[in-house]
Amino acid sequence: MILRLKKVFRYICIYGIERTLFKIFGRLRVLNIFLPTLRVKNIGLIGCGQFGFATIGYFVFKKAPSLFLAAYDINKNNQVSFEKFYNLEHTPDIKYIFSNPKIAIVYIASNHFSHTTYAIEAIKNNKIVYLEKPISVTHSQLKDLVRCVSTHNVSIYAGYNRPFSGAIMDLKKAIKIFEKKPITLSCFISGHFIDKNHWYREPQEGTRICGNVGHWIDLAIHIFCWRRLPRKYIISIAYSNADEFDDNIAITITTELNDLISIVLTARSDPFEGINETINFQYDQTIAKIDDFRLMTIWQKEKLIKKKYRPKDVGHKNAILQPFAINDYKREWNEIEISTLLMLFIKDMVIDREVSGVFDLDSEWSKIVDEATNTII
Repeated sequence: MILRLKKVFRYICIYGIERTLFKIFGRLRVLNIFLPTLRVKNIGLIGCGQFGFATIGYFVFKKAPSLFLAAYDINKNNQVSFEKFYNLEHTPDIKYIFSNPKIAIVYIASNHFSHTTYAIEAIKNNKIVYLEKPISVTHSQLKDLVRCVSTHNVSIYAGYNRPFSGAIMDLKKAIKIFEKKPITLSCFISGHFIDKNHWYREPQEGTRICGNVGHWIDLAIHIFCWRRLPRKYIISIAYSNADEFDDNIAITITTELNDLISIVLTARSDPFEGINETINFQYDQTIAKIDDFRLMTIWQKEKLIKKKYRPKDVGHKNAILQPFAINDYKREWNEIEISTLLMLFIKDMVIDREVSGVFDLDSEWSKIVDEATNTII
């Protein structure tokens, strides 16, 4: 009990009281804080697990209480508890979310393998789509999704949240103008310890490369796009244990523009405060260090900039509320497609225990799209 109270106190210091309460509600599923309807309900949620409940649910609730109209989860305990919390009628079939004309926005936070299928169905039914990461876990899925998006007039957003964090947005502003100079980016992540029987471990779910490492692959692609996207990526992978091939892993990427990217995921124990990450960055005269998205220090020659982010800002708010257009920070969907393509290439390397490979962006992209739609940033 003392340990749990200590954890609650620590989370309040990091995230604030309200979000900590939502995290607790997401675990307990017993407290109903439903507020009277303030706006027309028009949101459907697919996937009522901890993330759907305590992260998507929290930020949507903060933006506009009672916008949820329907929810669905293959885990009926998760679905029913979410429905009770928001005073929703029970949704017996997922088709209701896609076919209901009152639902304008569909948030998808289900298991990874199902993301693409649900997104395509929502797009075909003219919904605004918020798709949690990863958007696809196979090349076949990505090809289907790219084709669907390119042939429909659709608003689709992805749940890669680091680019929407205060630190990354502030870093981009501090650099201002990018010339064609090399970038160094180092990400050290202390991730959650995941049991061998966790659903992430199911073969079809894409390993922890899709489930976790994709975040920092996507961040690297996003930062490259501030300048110019490289075309060739030389990839090296070090495995600490071949029997745990997607845990405790180091990935290094260099490009023809002399960029250097390193991503280290360590998961030897469960961090008491949740995922912890340190990001170091250098471009020309700018050096930056981001400490767990709570503190950023920027050095530009003699200039020193320090910024604190309280509560901790990993970018969830701005990412999740993209369908509401709450700020001017936008991402091109093609960025997400490219980062996913690179992620899938690395995932396949990891599954095959490969230690080196060369990712040719133009060649890999041509395998995904038809020549008629072969446009790239």
